[in-house]
Amino acid sequence: MMKESKKYTIELAENQVRVIQNALEEYFRLRMGQDFDFCNDIASLNVDLSPENPNHERLFDMYIARRDHMQEVMRAFFRIAFEPTGYLKEKTDDMLIAECIWDAIRCVRGSSNWGSPLHTGSESVPKIKVSEGKKS
Repeated sequence: MMKESKKYTIELAENQVRVIQNALEEYFRLRMGQDFDFCNDIASLNVDLSPENPNHERLFDMYIARRDHMQEVMRAFFRIAFEPTGYLKEKTDDMLIAECIWDAIRCVRGSSNWGSPLHTGSESVPKIKVSEGKKS
């Protein structure tokens, strides 16, 4: 006899859904060794890179150096973590589940190229409904 799995419903605001979407993407991409976006985002924190900033050129050079150094460190980390190949050969089921949830969120928010969520991982595709918030 197959055990019935529990289902959960969570009500989230738009910004909360965006954060979850970004967190899921970082989770499965970092575990695959795809570090570029992560290093780029982290290196740009606390740096005003706007062209109007009088220190723009110096700050931009600092940001690029910091990003490149972080990528170098991450590459060394992945070479150690994924010996002997230096990269992950196959995604884990948790990574595939995260990717499926991430893409389901992208579809409901209108930012997926596929139109319907990719079914990856061992779980069913999540059902996500958008409801209108209360007007204040």
